[in-house]
Amino acid sequence: MIHEILEVDENASLEDIAVKFSGFLGIKEKVPMEALLRAINDPSYAQNLIISRQAPGFLNALLADPQNKEYAVKQKKELSNTDLVKKAGTALLNWSKAGFTVVSSEVLEKREDACLSCEHLGKPEKFLQKLVTSKSGEAIGKRAADCVCKVCGCSISKKIRIPSESCPVNMPGHPELNKWGELIKD
Repeated sequence: MIHEILEVDENASLEDIAVKFSGFLGIKEKVPMEALLRAINDPSYAQNLIISRQAPGFLNALLADPQNKEYAVKQKKELSNTDLVKKAGTALLNWSKAGFTVVSSEVLEKREDACLSCEHLGKPEKFLQKLVTSKSGEAIGKRAADCVCKVCGCSISKKIRIPSESCPVNMPGHPELNKWGELIKD
């Protein structure tokens, strides 16, 4: 909804969208990132913001709504190559304990769809990440083969196949679920 209203490209950065959305709402300061992410993920919240453009009191209350915190992006330190090796080793160990099984094609597609629509999807930056990614393709499980998760650093096409792995990002509005729609693992 927000992309269409603001007429921004789907590849526009969140910062660019926040600036454009602030102008659209008629406010001088940049829209808080939590409010922007909620507006992107919650069409009724976005609609309430748009309706409140001419009512600064309502608009400010919506922008400061405590529920927006559920949409906060947790900033993590940049992962080093050592961190990536440790994570890969742990994932491999857990996968071996699960018998090296892979998820069903339905789960694979659901996970990949979630990753493809996620703002944390990116291209590999670290040398080790570049080594484990491959060319993307049209087949399920290969559409994000050349991408990594900016939160955990994992290769998307590898991570989504492994039953013992989970998405590190909470689903907005559902703190008990990750973005794959699966229960958060402790």
